[in-house]
Amino acid sequence: MFIHGFMGSPAQFSQLVEVARAAGSQSRLITLPGHGGGMREFMRAGRSAWLAHVKAELAVLRAQHEKLLLVGHSMGGLLAINAAAKQPEGIAGILALALPLYLRATANGLRIRVHSVLPARPEEDPRVCAARELRGVQGVTLWNAPALVPNSLGLLRLMAQTRKALPNLAVPLNVINSAEDEIVSRRSLAFVRERLPKASVFEQRESSHFWYSEYDKTELEQHLVQALEKAAAQGGSSNAEVRHFVQTPDTASPER
Repeated sequence: MFIHGFMGSPAQFSQLVEVARAAGSQSRLITLPGHGGGMREFMRAGRSAWLAHVKAELAVLRAQHEKLLLVGHSMGGLLAINAAAKQPEGIAGILALALPLYLRATANGLRIRVHSVLPARPEEDPRVCAARELRGVQGVTLWNAPALVPNSLGLLRLMAQTRKALPNLAVPLNVINSAEDEIVSRRSLAFVRERLPKASVFEQRESSHFWYSEYDKTELEQHLVQALEKAAAQGGSSNAEVRHFVQTPDTASPER
């Protein structure tokens, strides 16, 4: 199950879904509540709705499939960890990308956020382009951005909730963050190493929060294939089938 992040979209996983397909896995793409529309829809959703949606989707998928691999980007990783900590049955592993257990404020991060809500310009920074193209909430401007504060506070509460739940996580966890992430603090990886020593952690060197270099993309794909193989082998034969999914609203659940 691929789970996108805060104000993100399933497009974040377009290449990884193809990798999963090539590895023989079936994927379904959906979107978290409040995403895929405008600011009004996003403001009506929030932390409780996102947690409940993931829980409901997992309940359906557990009834249909023996094993699930959860792949979450940013907030999606937080949601995956919380869901697995409360009910690990059927979850063979978690691959968390850009996991934000702690945030950091940087001038570069502010620049990327500001320029991503402005019209595109020629020869623009690819990190800005990625932040704009992968945003799953439309109509965000510098003037209405303050309306995001309530859900931003909800994200902070979800981060604290995840830090508390992490030491009790019983399923295999792989975390891949980047040293150049303009949003996620490097303290996040340090926290995982300290509180969950059995977890696998990896730090990339070139990518931002949304944008990945070609080298880092290749690494991510390799990590996904390894996670699929480990999930398939867990508790059964190495060729056991594993299903993977991306989270979204109840309006559309196309299978790919």
